[in-house]
Amino acid sequence: MNTKRLALASLAVFVVFFVVDGVVNNVLLTDLYKQTASVWRPDSEIQGNMWLMWLGTLILAPLFTLIYTKGYEANKPGLGQGVRYGLIVGVLLSAPQCLVWYAVLPIPSVLAFWWFATGMVESIAAGAAVGLIYRPVS
Repeated sequence: MNTKRLALASLAVFVVFFVVDGVVNNVLLTDLYKQTASVWRPDSEIQGNMWLMWLGTLILAPLFTLIYTKGYEANKPGLGQGVRYGLIVGVLLSAPQCLVWYAVLPIPSVLAFWWFATGMVESIAAGAAVGLIYRPVS
C-alpha cells in the first residue's frame, strides 16, 4: 500500500466533500432550508455542531480511500476506476440515506432528491480524485 498517496487521496476526498457540501448547502439549497426551518436546529446550534460534521467527513475520507485501494486494478486507468467506485459508493450511501430521511423528516421530496444528487456528485468527484492520485507502491 502506498501510504503517502493514500494520505493525499484522503485529503482530496475531504476537500471534495467539504467544498461540494458547502456550495450545495450554503448556496443552492438555502431557500429549501428556509422553507423547512421548523425541521432544523437553530443556526447557532448548527454552527456549534459544525465540528461534528467535519469529524464525520474526516472519518469518511480515509475509509472511502482505503476501500478504493483494496479494489484497485493496476492494469486499468485510475480515473475510470475512481469514477466507477464513486458511482457505486454514491448509490450505496446516498440512496438509502435519502429515502430514510424523506420517510422520517417532514421535508419536500425535492430536498431529498437534491441530497441524493449531491451525494452522487460528491462520491463520483471524490472517486475520480482518488483514482487520479492513488497508485500502489511499484
